[in-house]
Amino acid sequence: MTNPRRKVAALLCGAVMASTAGCSTHSTVPADFCKVPVSRAALSPLIPDNGSVKQTYTALEAQQGSACALSAGGHRVLYVDITRWDRAPDSADWKASAAPYKYAAERAVSFPGRAAIGSNGAVVRATCTSRTAYMSFGVDFFGDRVENTPTGYKKLQRFVNDFVPRETKKFHCTD
Repeated sequence: MTNPRRKVAALLCGAVMASTAGCSTHSTVPADFCKVPVSRAALSPLIPDNGSVKQTYTALEAQQGSACALSAGGHRVLYVDITRWDRAPDSADWKASAAPYKYAAERAVSFPGRAAIGSNGAVVRATCTSRTAYMSFGVDFFGDRVENTPTGYKKLQRFVNDFVPRETKKFHCTD
């Protein structure tokens, strides 16, 4: 007959080892993206659970702007192209802007501006404090975290609402 205490101890040790091994593969959510702080709650739903996270940042010298990419486990997850324009914006066909993205439509945003947001990407125009300037954002979202459903846009919209106002401040577009 086996000792019941040994069985319990073996089960507990196995559970602890399994949970420890599972924790070591989780991706680390960065505190910033594109050289601005980003809320963990806004960024973590976009990043897969495993693999190392890497970022690239490229300043666009000819115009005020940047291009930023985030990869997890060697696969691109997020790419954002940002440009600040020192002129009034042209009129935009938001339905056409939304066309490349799944389940995209013009959506209300938490900052002055307009956006067409879908489950796998967004086109955003943020209004600057000056009426003769604005910023444009192209956002592409890739990988297994994309939810191609009618409500899949919500996680990308949460990121846009957190990220865009911080970038507009960085580029002295807003206060």
